[in-house]
Amino acid sequence: MKQARILVLLLLASILAPSISATSGRAAPACFEMDLSDISAFVAVNPDACVRVDLGVRSHETVLEFSFTVADDAMDVLLFDESGILPYENGQSYRTSFVEEASFETAIGLYEFDWSPPSSITAKRWYMVIDNSAHDGDDGMGDQGGLQSRFSIDVTPANEGSWTPIHNVYLVETGVEVNIHQFAVDAGTGVSLTADVLSGSGDLFIQSDNQVDGALFIAGTKIEGASSNSQLSWSVPEYLDGNGLNLIVSANQGTPFHFTLEMSYDPPIDPKITDHGNSSTIIGKKITLDATGTPNSLNQIASLSWDFNGDGIEDGSGMLVEASWLSPGLKTVNLTAISQSGSSAVTSHEVEVLDVVNPSAVISSEGTLLNGEWRLLRNADLTLRATTSTDDDGIASTHWDVPGLSGGSAASQVTVSWSQIGTYLVNLTVIDPSGNIGKTNTTIVVWDSTNPMLETSEIDAIDSVTVNEKFTLKAIGVDPFDDPSTLVYHWDFDLLEDSDGDGDARNDPDMTGSSIDVTLSKVGEQSVRVTVYDPSGNSASHGFIIDVNPEADSSGVFGIVALVFFVFLITAGVVLFGHRNMQTKLANQLLVSMGLNPHEATVRIEEIARNRKLPPFAKAMEIAGIGEGGEIKTADQIQSAEKAAEMDSIYGAGAATMATDPNAGFRSSVQNHQPIDSAHAEAALAAFEDSSSPVQSQPQVKKVATGKVRSGGISLPVQKTPVAQPQTHSLKGDCSSCAQPFTLEMPHGVNSAVVACPSCGADNLFER
Repeated sequence: MKQARILVLLLLASILAPSISATSGRAAPACFEMDLSDISAFVAVNPDACVRVDLGVRSHETVLEFSFTVADDAMDVLLFDESGILPYENGQSYRTSFVEEASFETAIGLYEFDWSPPSSITAKRWYMVIDNSAHDGDDGMGDQGGLQSRFSIDVTPANEGSWTPIHNVYLVETGVEVNIHQFAVDAGTGVSLTADVLSGSGDLFIQSDNQVDGALFIAGTKIEGASSNSQLSWSVPEYLDGNGLNLIVSANQGTPFHFTLEMSYDPPIDPKITDHGNSSTIIGKKITLDATGTPNSLNQIASLSWDFNGDGIEDGSGMLVEASWLSPGLKTVNLTAISQSGSSAVTSHEVEVLDVVNPSAVISSEGTLLNGEWRLLRNADLTLRATTSTDDDGIASTHWDVPGLSGGSAASQVTVSWSQIGTYLVNLTVIDPSGNIGKTNTTIVVWDSTNPMLETSEIDAIDSVTVNEKFTLKAIGVDPFDDPSTLVYHWDFDLLEDSDGDGDARNDPDMTGSSIDVTLSKVGEQSVRVTVYDPSGNSASHGFIIDVNPEADSSGVFGIVALVFFVFLITAGVVLFGHRNMQTKLANQLLVSMGLNPHEATVRIEEIARNRKLPPFAKAMEIAGIGEGGEIKTADQIQSAEKAAEMDSIYGAGAATMATDPNAGFRSSVQNHQPIDSAHAEAALAAFEDSSSPVQSQPQVKKVATGKVRSGGISLPVQKTPVAQPQTHSLKGDCSSCAQPFTLEMPHGVNSAVVACPSCGADNLFER
């Protein structure tokens, strides 16, 4: 196909080519000048003539694609820059002035190659000379003219890719090895080689820095024996990431290896994230996210975009960013890399955000707050709220611990109320979604609005005191809702000075306590005010004046002592009288509680007081005549007991029972008799010794009867046969225990007898 194209071009050149003739022979050439734009077809060049084609100003960043054809006869095609062409134009030796790899001597046929101007600070103007003559400066080399020849030329800038480090024409002499490019790229970078051979053949391969000057090369990188168009694609392995690499050309023997080589990269777009916080942080704390590990050795990354929340909105850009979050959890960070060519790639990274901060528990209310304590009246309601508690994330749950509220409350607010005054502590616990706990408490003082009362009788009883002598002031506070021990007393002895700074000069605590010992050092009237406070702050005050008298003269000491002794006697009497009066009342109550009526109790106490010597501070039981194991009987009980005793004395034990028991006559005749006291028996027999007269003329009793007499009778032995009643003598007397009067019928001849009082049962001795 290429040969057919050459033939077609030659045919057209023979038909269409204009003719350029030489203006001189081997003198300095005077080439015909043409612009590149003027050449649209073949141009004929006569022998000993030349054409200078202006290629324009070109920089080293431009790659030019050349395509020219020489027909009919060979010519020299030489490439000069604006400086190098001067020796040629001056007829001097120019062998080292033209660009050898882009110049062709004795050229004929079609030539296509790509050329890039060498690096230069400034762009240069370039010329292509088509020479069909012999020159003094060609050193006899190249085409020496001869026949008319034709040429056509086309030069266009190449469309370079973004990463084409090599795109040029090379000429390597036979048997020579040249390192034409050194590079270091990221792992994963694609490397493409394209060689268009103009003449000769050779090998192309890549070596690492360690392999240079050796026979080894990197596997998969060699184009061997290239003699025509050849291509190679290779990806840099991970172990060669960033390592120094070398592109080597080795020309084979024979013809110099002349070729165009294009090398291009396909760099990876692979964003990578390095987390300087070990993939963990806490709420609100910034961490650094680093993308400098992203492959970018060829500056292939145009931009980096960060999305910290996965919402598709850019939150940062660049290689290094700082990120923070306001809530805990596993956060997904997306990093998007956009290449210079517009392609993009995304990578993701997860960061765990922890909540390690305890919430701040806060109790709020619309109640009355005083000195950090809530004030609440008895039975009033107070609503406490936890809604002002804060956390760096949020409040998940709430718990109240309230005195009197079993199990507490989990509500965001709680209403409290107490009927008893006092100080109550309410605890609040709040928990955030991560389980962190915050606690606080508040004090609620429940108070009453009732003022206490002051009992000041002891204070009011003090009219005057002596200067510098100690005396006692006592006030008693009473409050229906407060314990007396909780009351506080302030005694103010200077009613003009506000020493505690509360705005009231009459309540300063110069002394405290319910009872205080005071010594006044100034003679005259002393104004004093006592104030009592309950725990709720309610108070009551009492003001009074004390007359402070001067000290008495020493001559009156005896009188003072006498006065003190007299006061002592009076006080002792008052105390004794009060004690006896109180114990007497208690004795009366004791007797009434034991069955006596009030009159009987009063009479008994009076009789005992008259007939017994009681101690000054006798107790109630002594005044009532109640001994250890003593028994108190009413009048009815005494009368019943007397009748029972009389029956027993006459008929024997059990007679009283027979008298009251209608079935007694049917009971067994076996009876349990009480033993008879021999003394009683002797006394009873003595009453009847030497008696020959009728019973009415009672004989005189000479021995003292020791038997007990009930109901005024004498204790007699039981007689089985009726006897005549002796004459009796009536005696009257008062009971030595209860002082009740009673009458005793004493038989004739009996001078004394022991009888039981019909009122209280106490034994009494009667004598004629």
